[in-house]
Amino acid sequence: MEAKDIINGAGKALEQKVVEALSAELVPEYDDLLELRNLKGENTGYTKIFMGDGDCKISSMSIDVKPGMARYINLQIVPHASLKMPRYVYEGLVMGHASQLSVDLYPDMDMIDNLDWVREQYSGIGDYYNEIRTDQEFGFSVSRTIHMRTFASPVFLLAPKLAIDSVPAFEEKADRYLDFWLEMLANAETCSDAETEERRARRRIISEQTIALDPDRKMITAVYGEELTERIEDGAMYYGL
Repeated sequence: MEAKDIINGAGKALEQKVVEALSAELVPEYDDLLELRNLKGENTGYTKIFMGDGDCKISSMSIDVKPGMARYINLQIVPHASLKMPRYVYEGLVMGHASQLSVDLYPDMDMIDNLDWVREQYSGIGDYYNEIRTDQEFGFSVSRTIHMRTFASPVFLLAPKLAIDSVPAFEEKADRYLDFWLEMLANAETCSDAETEERRARRRIISEQTIALDPDRKMITAVYGEELTERIEDGAMYYGL
């Protein structure tokens, strides 16, 4: 497969799998994001917002940073706060020379307070993580950014310098993470009203700090302006759940 085909197709098979697995439908409220136009008026890509089974919100962003040469992708599944579930996130920048991709099941709860739950729910994916984390093809690393280190799970996979030919293989890892997430959803506990409100409060903190500490946000606002950037964030983050 040629590099441009890998770049242009990045994340799209996973997006389709999520939509089909959750019987998801586009949310008309966010139709204005189906074409992301930069400050020059050029159509650079899209952010699709769906609602799926279990009141899960799905956001899928795909942006041509440089058409045919670099694409930013961000696929998230945010379950309703009443479900004791992490969110699924697959994101990164796919380029011809060195891509950066990551995938995780981000917990939005205190992992120490919920240690028994974390150990039980992450046991299967933890075994899988341990199998592949030392694979030299991917050069897995830890994040150097504080918001990712703070909110990541114990099975966070980050490939900071991934060869373009290895991108499809990394997407297979992200696909396997999605399978684990879907298994969690099928067996998810329902939180009490108090737990649900506590999760909502923690989600607000995560959303606010992720936005505030994102080192790439200035680059996004330079391309789209503050208003559209905030609109994209509203669609992609926890708001409304």
